Amino acid sequence: MGCSFSSTMKMTGDKMGKFLLTRGMVGAVLALFALASAPQAQTLSIGTNPQGSVAYASGAAIADVVGDALDKSFTVVPQGGPTAIIPAMSAGEFDFAFANIVAAVTAQEGRGPFKGRKYDSIRIAAVVYPLEMGVYVRKDAKIDTFEQLRGKRVASAFKSQANVAAFMTASLAAAGLSYDDVTPVPVQNGVQAVNELVDGGLDATTFSVSAGVIQQADAVVGIKVLSLPNDEAAQAALNKYTPGASIENVPAGSFPGIAEPTNIIRVPFVVLTDSRTDDDTVYEVVKAIAENREKLAASAGDFKALDPKLMGQSALPIPYHPGAIKYYQEQGIWN
Repeated sequence: MGCSFSSTMKMTGDKMGKFLLTRGMVGAVLALFALASAPQAQTLSIGTNPQGSVAYASGAAIADVVGDALDKSFTVVPQGGPTAIIPAMSAGEFDFAFANIVAAVTAQEGRGPFKGRKYDSIRIAAVVYPLEMGVYVRKDAKIDTFEQLRGKRVASAFKSQANVAAFMTASLAAAGLSYDDVTPVPVQNGVQAVNELVDGGLDATTFSVSAGVIQQADAVVGIKVLSLPNDEAAQAALNKYTPGASIENVPAGSFPGIAEPTNIIRVPFVVLTDSRTDDDTVYEVVKAIAENREKLAASAGDFKALDPKLMGQSALPIPYHPGAIKYYQEQGIWN
C-alpha cells in the first residue's frame, strides 16, 4: 500500500521542521559561544576613604579622568579607611587603592592597626601628592597651643580609619603630650570627628587640611590649625607612630584655618595596587595619570601638586609594581 501525497508531504514537513529546529539550536549555541569568547570590556576600580575625604575626591577624579583616557569603566569604592581598603584590595575586591605611605608601611609589616596581618603583596603604582594633616580646634575655643589641650576632649580611636588615629597620636606625642593628658572621645572616622568639632562635641581633632569637610567646617563655625613643634624630639615622635611622615611649615592662607605660618604633618599620598595586578593594566593607569595632570587637577585640586617626575621614587619603603617601573624607566623618571 502506498502513502498518500498528503501523508508524504506531512512526513517531509516534519523532517524539515526538525532540521530547521536543530539548525536553529546549533546557531543559537554558536552565537552564545561567540559572545562568551568575545573580549569583554575591562572594568577597573579604586578603593578610597569615605566621601568628604581627600582620598575619595582624588579617587573619583582618577576614576573619571583615567577611565575616559583609557576608554574603560572605572569606579570608585569608598571604604572606612586603609584598614578596610588594603585588605579588600589584597582580596581582589578592587584593583587600586588610595592611601598614605604610613598606612602602606604598617600594612606591609603587619603592625599598628594591621598587627598580626601582613599584606606583603601591596605595591606602589604612583606617588601623587603630599597628604598634609593638621590638628584642628574651633576659632572660638580660645585654644592656641597644644599645651592648652590638656583635659580637653580630643578625638580618639577612629574605629574605621585607624591611620587617622595614628596621626592624632603622633601629633600629641610631637607636642610632648599623650591621650593620658586629654579626654579621649572615640569616633568612627575623620569626617565624623570634624562634624563633632563643628557641633561642639569635640575640642580638637585631626584631618587632611585640604579635605572638603574642613572647608565646610571653616565656613560654618571657623576653625584653626595648631602649629606643631619642629625639632628632633617631634620628628622622633613621628618616626615612631607615623613612619615616613615629616613636619613641614606652610605659609599663611595655604589652607582653611591657617592664618599664619604653621607646622603641620606631611606624608606622601600614593596609589597602591597588588602584585597580582597585571603589568599592562598598571602601566596604562600610571601613564594616564602622568599625562592628564591638568584634567585631574580640574576635578580634584590636590592634583595641582602632582609632579610626574616624582611619581616613581625607588627609595620608598614599599616596592613598586613592575608595570609602573616600566613606564617610569621609559620616561627617564625612575628616581
